[in-house]
Amino acid sequence: MTRALLRRAPLLVAVSAVALAAPAAAQAPLGGAWGAQTGVTFEQWHFACCTDATNAATSVAHASEWTVPVAAYLPLGPVALDVYTAWMHGEVTLRGAGAPTQTLDGLTDTYVRGAVRLAGDALLATVGVNVPTGATALDPEQLGVLEVLGTPALRYQTPVLGTGWGGTTGLVYTLRAGTWSWGFGASYEYRGQYSPAQAQALGLGSGDFTLRPGQAIRLSVGSDGLVGQSAMSMSLASTLYTQDRVGLTAGGTPPQPITLGPMFTGEWQLRAAAGAFRELTVFAFDRYRMQYTRGGARVSGTDGNELETGATGTIPLGTTTAFVAGVRGRWHTGLSVDASLPTAGIVSGGADIGVTWQTGPLELHPSIGGELGRLDTGPSTISVNKLEASFTISAR
Repeated sequence: MTRALLRRAPLLVAVSAVALAAPAAAQAPLGGAWGAQTGVTFEQWHFACCTDATNAATSVAHASEWTVPVAAYLPLGPVALDVYTAWMHGEVTLRGAGAPTQTLDGLTDTYVRGAVRLAGDALLATVGVNVPTGATALDPEQLGVLEVLGTPALRYQTPVLGTGWGGTTGLVYTLRAGTWSWGFGASYEYRGQYSPAQAQALGLGSGDFTLRPGQAIRLSVGSDGLVGQSAMSMSLASTLYTQDRVGLTAGGTPPQPITLGPMFTGEWQLRAAAGAFRELTVFAFDRYRMQYTRGGARVSGTDGNELETGATGTIPLGTTTAFVAGVRGRWHTGLSVDASLPTAGIVSGGADIGVTWQTGPLELHPSIGGELGRLDTGPSTISVNKLEASFTISAR
């Protein structure tokens, strides 16, 4: 995953401090110039036997996804707007003889975000709305595909179609101290309707229930500045959740409320001036989630950590073209509370290569890559590999 530094320090701090307020990972950051981006991404994971240690026939052989994202961002005086949506098509093939390929496709939710600078650009106020253009009413087959595509260890670009109405609002305060810029952010996220991804995470499946997800409060701090001839940035963030409440539509005693454990995220980037490289970025990212509670009691095996490190580099090939390459390594612990694919851990390494070509206002970026690793479901550890390819068109 490319984690490129933004070129202007105050804007970088503002974005890094409020980044977790936007649910769309691929959404373009709010910037100072208009732009648009689209393209197509293909991702396919292959699994050795077996993802289900108790039944080889229901184990996943391979799972693929096509994603067509569309992002646009536009400055309107003191206000900046951006929007993100995507179309996806996913397929999951089981190992059983004659097992049909299961599919899930459609438009995702649309996320619209706006920001305005206040107090002489020292304060950034953001508001985002998740518009439920993606489906949440899924049949059992579609939920089965969602269970695979939504597995955190696999990190598909579009793990879920819809989560229902939701929104975020936040503030970021920025200041300069010598050659360094600092940003301090706080945001509130409202999740208003049933989310199948959330239901899967809580082990609710697709039964007769209603889910009222808890809300989230995020606090963050970020900084960047010069280190010699290089630029370095750092950010820390914490997310706190309120209770998820579940009701049964068929009557009976509802399950005890669940509260997701606090989540802590840290990120470090160094963009170095290095010889023939136009840009050389080294990064490290870590995210830790504490145990969740059910009925006020902590549930063992529900805490986990994800660590990723890597580097990306760009080498000019001419005035309008450049070669781009990246390497990365990941360690995702998964959750030991369950032995299914959605809670699996992974240790993996990967790389990707591509080119960029500037033609007028357009930038074209084809790339290919792959990943090799070991997936740990608890009862078994299996070999997995990933093939990915993408073609991105950006206009600015």
